[in-house]
Amino acid sequence: MNILIPHTWLLEHLDTDATPLEIQKYVSLCGPSIERIYDREGEAVYDIEVTTNRVDSMSVRGIAREAAVILPQFGKKARLKPLELKKIPPIVSGRPPLLALPTILDDEHLCKRTMCVALAGADRAPTPEWMAKRLRQIDISVHDAVIDITNYITHELGHPCHAFDYDQIMKFGGMIIIKKAAKGKKFTTLDGAVYTTVGGEVVFESRHGDIIDLPGIKGTANTAIQSTTKNVLFWIENIEAKHIRFASMTHAIRTVAAQLNEKNVDAHLAMPVLQRGAELFQELTSAVVASKVYDHFPENKKSQPVEVRVDMITEYLGIELTINHIAKILEDLECSVELRSSKAMKGKGTQTPAYFVVTPPSFRPD
Repeated sequence: MNILIPHTWLLEHLDTDATPLEIQKYVSLCGPSIERIYDREGEAVYDIEVTTNRVDSMSVRGIAREAAVILPQFGKKARLKPLELKKIPPIVSGRPPLLALPTILDDEHLCKRTMCVALAGADRAPTPEWMAKRLRQIDISVHDAVIDITNYITHELGHPCHAFDYDQIMKFGGMIIIKKAAKGKKFTTLDGAVYTTVGGEVVFESRHGDIIDLPGIKGTANTAIQSTTKNVLFWIENIEAKHIRFASMTHAIRTVAAQLNEKNVDAHLAMPVLQRGAELFQELTSAVVASKVYDHFPENKKSQPVEVRVDMITEYLGIELTINHIAKILEDLECSVELRSSKAMKGKGTQTPAYFVVTPPSFRPD
């Protein structure tokens, strides 16, 4: 998968003294391949190929994280900037929420995580030029702020998100049922294309059985943001990758959201995405947080540790690094690292070399 990243956007997440050409050279040697640098609207824009197992690098934040570890190996200053997000303000104590969240049912346990918050009084403001420019630079169409915020966050942080017209959801009965579709049900995506389910696709249905979203892939026209939208249900779901892949390939709907979600995007990213979205909706559309945050996370599993011998690392790399250097790189990649001495192999009476026990961060499913 190739992604485009403007240099100034990258620098919002990466503190470095490296030039665009140096970033291209050094990052390509050790990580994602920066195939070209375009000049778009007077700015360097990287065209980066990311291998399919590295969904964590398919975003501005992800590339900045990689570059922050790679560039110092070549003597360039680089640091990943902290992700500074505003907490979603709580509903005022003693006052009921302005908007009631819909009832959300997932009896088949299809979502690893579901999050949403209602936002009231969104102005259909034009997308500010700084955001519109970045969307143009990465070949994403510009609409208005309510629509463009979701595309912007997806590209920046790497987890897809969606904006429903809140009032349309409520007109359909105020219920979102997450289920596998029966065969032969029609639905219309937000671009007007009509599809018929083959059976087994994960869909969102209303109380009355209407398909109101093809989650993780593409919204449907009946609950999409419209010219009259004032209230937004900002939504994030994390569905098992195989279900996304099945529905996307079956109907040949190849969106950015599908490409990310079918690669086991990290469910822990949902919270920063929700915070970033709420922040932008408030700043750019004057919307107010009008509900509590809904967060259902039954699949909150811890990463499993991996054992790797020091001599295997040398064999894989073809060069020898000191144990401290290896540990430092792994820790900079946000892994938890423990060095253990050699141990006896069961039943053989021989000793294995020293080895690392590495616990990867949640965003490294590979």
